[in-house]
Amino acid sequence: LAAHVTVAVYLADSFTRARRRRVEGTPADLGLRYEEVQFGAADCTQLLGWFMESPGARATVVLVHDVDGTRSDRAHGLMTLQRDYLQRGMNVLAFDLRGRGESAGMRDTLGAREIEDVAAAVRFAHQRVPHLHVVLHGFGLGGSLAIVGAARGFDVDLVIADSPFTSARAYLHRRWRGIPRPTFSLALRLARQRFGADPDAVQPLVAVAESSRVPVLFIHGEADRIAPVSHSLNIAAASLNPKNEVWRVPAVGHCTAYRRVPDAYMRHCLEFIERALPSRRASVAAAS
Repeated sequence: LAAHVTVAVYLADSFTRARRRRVEGTPADLGLRYEEVQFGAADCTQLLGWFMESPGARATVVLVHDVDGTRSDRAHGLMTLQRDYLQRGMNVLAFDLRGRGESAGMRDTLGAREIEDVAAAVRFAHQRVPHLHVVLHGFGLGGSLAIVGAARGFDVDLVIADSPFTSARAYLHRRWRGIPRPTFSLALRLARQRFGADPDAVQPLVAVAESSRVPVLFIHGEADRIAPVSHSLNIAAASLNPKNEVWRVPAVGHCTAYRRVPDAYMRHCLEFIERALPSRRASVAAAS
């Protein structure tokens, strides 16, 4: 029993220990003008990021990185993605979730507090450029947060979710699938009690079944071993929004579709934005 508890305590700490990585580079490395920005979440946690403005922009894209990433995540190509959006007439707000990159915070709360970070970013985007459409584009955890935030009524017009999971609990269970279920369950209880982490706070599968007013483009690699493509398919099936779309990308792993097929990726995103926000023309041709 003592060994069981000891392992559970270790796991609770591992589940919630933020794996902070350095923000590598800035948009200036790609010849882009940008502004360092800072804003606070509801609990006053300070979040850092940068904002880039495109003249005559039709929307602001808020990028939300994956669980262990930063706003400049090279593994997922986030810097060049920001450049591509900017060059195609979109403002870009990219920021670090709490406990990651340069933002404050020490713990991963499995989405319980990170959802407040996304809410703060959306508010900042509207304050910075009022009356402009806001697109939430998230990766992994970021995609799941975007789906749940939209379902909860965040002031966004559409969501692009790359490799989301059905729930944080399901994601953790797969990531730590060698752990016996009783030990795993105890570790989750300890993570909630000790660190305020809630594995049930972010459940896109449940969220879209309750509210599906915002269109979602699901992007998922068919070779994703971290969050299999079935996660996106199940979330999409639970949603009642007829404007949702699913793009299954062959032979692509977790959150790597943009890096593998950047032109096709941008084309899918821009065409989806054009269909959902038809008031002004997007530069879809530029992505061809």
